[in-house]
Amino acid sequence: MRRGEKVGKYRLTKGPVEGGRGAVWFAVDTELGRSVVLKRALLENNGQADFDELLAEARALAKFSHPNVVTLYDAVRAGKGRKATFWLVMEHVTGGSLDVPVKMAPELAAHIGAQIAGALAALHHKGIVHCDVKPGNIVITHDRVAKLTDFGAAYRVDGSETITPNGPVSLTPFFAAPEAFRGAPERASDVFSLGATLHWLVTGTAPLRGPGRAVRLETIAPQVGPLGGVVTAMLQRDPGARPTAAEVLGVLTDIAGSPDRFPTLPLTPSTTPYTATFGYGEVPAGGRTRTMAPLVGRRPLLMVGAAAVTALAISVPFIVMSLGDDGDQANPAPNKPNKPTSAAFIGDPRTADPCSLLNATVFDRYGEAELDRDYGNFNRCDVLLRERSEEVVDVRVELDADPLPEGVARKTRGRVTVVERAAEDDACERAVAVTAAHGNSLRVTAAARQPDELKEPLCDTADRATGLAVKVLNRGEVPRRSPGFPSSSLAHLDACTLLDVKALEKVPGIDAGDPDVGFGRWECQWKSTTREFEVDLRFDQGDLPHEKNSRSTRLGDHQAIVLPESEGPGTCRVEVVHRDYTGLDRVKGTERVALVIKGAGAKDRPCELATDLAASAATALPPV
Repeated sequence: MRRGEKVGKYRLTKGPVEGGRGAVWFAVDTELGRSVVLKRALLENNGQADFDELLAEARALAKFSHPNVVTLYDAVRAGKGRKATFWLVMEHVTGGSLDVPVKMAPELAAHIGAQIAGALAALHHKGIVHCDVKPGNIVITHDRVAKLTDFGAAYRVDGSETITPNGPVSLTPFFAAPEAFRGAPERASDVFSLGATLHWLVTGTAPLRGPGRAVRLETIAPQVGPLGGVVTAMLQRDPGARPTAAEVLGVLTDIAGSPDRFPTLPLTPSTTPYTATFGYGEVPAGGRTRTMAPLVGRRPLLMVGAAAVTALAISVPFIVMSLGDDGDQANPAPNKPNKPTSAAFIGDPRTADPCSLLNATVFDRYGEAELDRDYGNFNRCDVLLRERSEEVVDVRVELDADPLPEGVARKTRGRVTVVERAAEDDACERAVAVTAAHGNSLRVTAAARQPDELKEPLCDTADRATGLAVKVLNRGEVPRRSPGFPSSSLAHLDACTLLDVKALEKVPGIDAGDPDVGFGRWECQWKSTTREFEVDLRFDQGDLPHEKNSRSTRLGDHQAIVLPESEGPGTCRVEVVHRDYTGLDRVKGTERVALVIKGAGAKDRPCELATDLAASAATALPPV
């Protein structure tokens, strides 16, 4: 490979920056104009089957996105036959690695640790253990964002179905948990390594070890100040006695200092290669990796050239995560009394009442506030704020299948954590969850319908609604619906089962078995890996849509409404009526299946495709 050559759509700009077979190059995406890193993947052979597996793996990994994890974009092949080379395309992260001699105040270490704990919580939710958390695998961008890198040692747990088999367990002795030395890493092993990393960031040394590689806990607290309690908990010898990554996130967020005082980290002009295998006595303070012999002989699918932990932090995750069901998979350790969990937070999705988290009476600045139970999907409740009969603001609470998003502004109120997202011109959003709960959260949004008629800033309105939700959650779990859904309701169905493989074959590049699943399994989303197509299938309720360009049709025994470009250019929504009902307020409405096509081109005829798919979903509906 030479500078200026192209690998697919990527033009090489600098390299090789790692020795051996020229494994790492800097490049630019000629279509998107962004800088990327290409890292060579060494496959068993150069056959099409191996590349197809690599490509499938890269596509699966590309669906995992987190602000504190380096992103994998693509996999490409250069050349033909025996001379073909295979490359993984990654986010190019520039900034200062923590694999440098730098000591910092405990509050600044907590600021970094909170971001990495958030990344670990997301990975653990997918059944993945990083296995090599250490200063050298954390990079700080110029915007002071910490990113976790180098997933070459990653290990799957809980029997998650993945494409790549587990390989040998790799670890860095100064930061590895005792159980990792035995070849048995688990989620708590990453928590231990993060605790050791925090100790190193503050003191410049790894924690002292004793018999069985256990940390001598009596040497910790005096050195790390306000981090003493949480670091001591993270470094417990017994994995079951350690807090989860989500619990660590909450504690570190409370300790964290202002990022404005974050120190400037030295940068190097290129990556620094090193050999991945070291003896125990050869590990420097920054923490190099030692590869342990596997308990059972297994070979990883990808063998990427010698790892580089660098100031430019080039890394690649190449264990595929299980991306199917977004339910609570974190499996907190048993026998921990009074520990909040998602089960104690939301409980059964089909009985949780989002309207119990809202109260129209607190929005007294507006002329009229009406609570609407039948607006959108079953996970949602709205309060509509009006002036002179004109809707000004829609305040809504939505039960969410995702954990709390990462954000700088976090507040703890009792047992509840609130994340404040930056306000937009027409909306302000808050995310709420019980601290240390896994998986689920709430979204509270104030959205302007008439921006010129606002009686108070949107975020003040959102905070009023958030305060109501916080009070309810501090008393216990989300209250139950009363009455519950009737037996004929769509709420008892799984949206993902309404479209089968045969139906989704009509959309290029869709993998029917790999959807993104929404709360309660009331929404399912499939994205094409070859086109911009996206298929969304979700449940809807309330009034039938009455948009100007809508048209009515029949799909089998069901009335349907077709709405071209209802969600922007290249989209089409088809709503299939399942049943009529009368709500608690005696207002009549319908339950519907909404099928949405997005990303279609001018010649793709999205409404024909959406109608075809909606007809398939209609045939899968049970009789009312």
